[in-house]
Amino acid sequence: MSLTRLTPPSAEPVSLAEAKARLRISGDAHDDTINHWIAAARERVERDTGRALLAQTWLERRDRWDGDGRMLAFGTQFRLLKPPLIALEAVTTYDADGTPSDFDPAAFFVDTLAEPGRIALKPDTVWPQPGRRAGGIEIRFRCGYGDQGEDVPPPLREAILQLVVAMAGDGAQAALPPVAGSLILPYRSMKL
Repeated sequence: MSLTRLTPPSAEPVSLAEAKARLRISGDAHDDTINHWIAAARERVERDTGRALLAQTWLERRDRWDGDGRMLAFGTQFRLLKPPLIALEAVTTYDADGTPSDFDPAAFFVDTLAEPGRIALKPDTVWPQPGRRAGGIEIRFRCGYGDQGEDVPPPLREAILQLVVAMAGDGAQAALPPVAGSLILPYRSMKL
């Protein structure tokens, strides 16, 4: 299994103006550095929570549907990584000679309200099976809280600001501030 981000978010959850206000910086001499800190802080929060904060597109490549505990309901549902799920964009399988077969996302029930999101078989259907043994299934999906910074929950936005402040004080190697850790804790993926 591999997971690759195809389309990064088009913006950041925290604006340059918000970060500068928190840092009490008024000039623009450090804007590039602050923008870098914001992006690094978002990536840290996404990594620590296992979530996508702003809308982005991911591609998961799999050998088969089962095998890693993500099949549910007697094999009729499959959990996707990177909550929250916005949409299923495509499912493609490859036969033994590498020929792709695309399946319409409408062929699946897409549950964007579940945590994490999931896709389910519609009645009288089966999971499309690959002919290729390695990487024969590709699932492209869109995830995140939305397209705007304001769509991201306030605790996650505050955690980013806390990290930016820490980076300004301790450099890019700043540890996760305890306040930021407590803010993201409810959003972390639980692994059983």
